[in-house]
Amino acid sequence: MKNKLNVLYFNIFLMFLGISIVIPVLPTILHDLNLNGSDLGVLVAVFALFQMIASPFGGRFADKFGKKIIIIIGLLLFSISEFIFAVGDSFTVLLLSRMLGGISAAFVMPGVNGMIGDLSTHESRAKNFSYMSAVINTGFIVGPGVGGFLAEISHRAPFYFAGGLGIVALLFSIFLLKEATDDDVEEAYRKPKVKEPFPYKLFVVPVIIMLILSYGLASTETMFSLYTAEKVGFEPKDISIAITGGAIVGVIFQLFLFEKLVGKIGEIKLTLYSLIYSVIILGVFLVASNYLAVMLVSFVIFIGFDLIRPSMTNYFSKLAGNNQGTAGGLNSASTSVGNLIGPLVAGVVFDININFPLYVAMAFFVVAAVIVFFYRPDKLKF
Repeated sequence: MKNKLNVLYFNIFLMFLGISIVIPVLPTILHDLNLNGSDLGVLVAVFALFQMIASPFGGRFADKFGKKIIIIIGLLLFSISEFIFAVGDSFTVLLLSRMLGGISAAFVMPGVNGMIGDLSTHESRAKNFSYMSAVINTGFIVGPGVGGFLAEISHRAPFYFAGGLGIVALLFSIFLLKEATDDDVEEAYRKPKVKEPFPYKLFVVPVIIMLILSYGLASTETMFSLYTAEKVGFEPKDISIAITGGAIVGVIFQLFLFEKLVGKIGEIKLTLYSLIYSVIILGVFLVASNYLAVMLVSFVIFIGFDLIRPSMTNYFSKLAGNNQGTAGGLNSASTSVGNLIGPLVAGVVFDININFPLYVAMAFFVVAAVIVFFYRPDKLKF
């Protein structure tokens, strides 16, 4: 079981390394094509739209046909989308790339979440999902540095490299990734907590929380490079340092604190405290007015997100029982709705005032915190 998880983690690392490699050069690509903040918002939103549409199918297909084949299809689409972006010389071609990218995420993430859920016992679930988030963040640590180096060769080089990483992950999945067997899942699901048919009512509040979270995260992440570039003159190398530093801090929290925090206070309280932290730190980010202050806050601005994401993913898995793929698809779909709305709104209000996306994100987090505060998960039996 451990070897299966390690192969899965390695493939996810390669994919998110590919995703993060291109982040530092996005502002330059937009400038070369005479695109603005609203256009960037549309590019991110189109990705989320197609992820939202395809996620329910990806989740159901994962449960029906197996997680491995869904992950393989998703990685293939990811590689194709990156190669298309690399050669794209118009907004239309970039949109096509993002459409395929959204579908790829709709297949990969439900498959990954479902497979981790299948391979996890009740005791190991939080640890396994925290490791997954840490692996994703590690990809974000290495990626911007590699992307900044490749950008010195060509602004398109990071996209070619990302596509190549997708092919490597695809080959690893084909030859090394194995489906969970009955021996793997027997202990975890000897007494399934959720019976067929899939209990959608149990997921109403978690889906709402995940949607609001993803909105705030997507709006903040989408405009981060443009915001820091305009406010204090961040260049691609500065953006790389900020993202890398923040990802390192996130990995530390996920590897060494997340499992302990979940075990002590549970996913819901951890989500509440993380939302409150996110509101406060975004306020601090707003008032930071010089290069050093913005850089330092950038290192800790995403800690709340880095704890909420694995916390809610773990909670989805606990509710899912034997329906890990479907729950993963629902998680992915709710996330993509926020990812769709967030960049669109952030792009529009950014062009009005660069601070507005942060104000809106803070308001959404306050709403989410209120919902979580009054949520009573103790009425659910696991």
